Amino acid sequence: MFTNLDEAKKLLQNICDKHWQYDKYIMQGVDGEKAHALDVLAWVEKLNNKATLALQLAALFHDIDRVVTPKKGGGFKGDRKSKAYLQHKKDHAKRSVNYIIPCLNEIEINNETLGRVEFLILHHDDTGKEVEELNDPELNYLVAADTFAFFTSIWPKLLATEGMDRLKDKVRFMIDKIPDFLRVQLFKLQLEDKYVNEVKNETIQEYYRYNNPKQSVTFSKKKDK
Repeated sequence: MFTNLDEAKKLLQNICDKHWQYDKYIMQGVDGEKAHALDVLAWVEKLNNKATLALQLAALFHDIDRVVTPKKGGGFKGDRKSKAYLQHKKDHAKRSVNYIIPCLNEIEINNETLGRVEFLILHHDDTGKEVEELNDPELNYLVAADTFAFFTSIWPKLLATEGMDRLKDKVRFMIDKIPDFLRVQLFKLQLEDKYVNEVKNETIQEYYRYNNPKQSVTFSKKKDK
């Protein structure tokens, strides 16, 4: 019976091994997607030391679509401010759910946990407004962990592939999704790459200039110290 996180990691590895032939179609490759999944899990556990199994499983498998159907779930080439991009993200989440839930069901994950995993993955790429309206603490941690992991495991390859302008659009989408208290933690996070750290913090400042100017002033004072 599937009872612990080690078994979940084995499942992830088995899925990656099974779909290795898709490696060339995936921006980061199969290994890169696996590394991102483990990175999101690590951030979930750092941000929430009481993470449930459902949250941990959602962290591991939220982007599994990119491994199993990479030609559909891969990078979006159009305008990231468009409705088409938002639909692309929702379709990606649905494909991830449709693939992984039957896999977890086969290894006897209980229905309550399955329901939570399905919900969390289904909404992990919602807009900031949608995430806020759902007001689900575990979803907040998942989208925050995914955003933190973007800077620690996706940034370099995406920059090389798409360039800075499109990368910043992606950063804006990610930063918009997370709640204030976790956005503050992201601002405080010091990345090894100083340039990446600067772009991260400038984008957070930009977010607050448009959405909460008073908070932007607070961030400016912190940055100047």
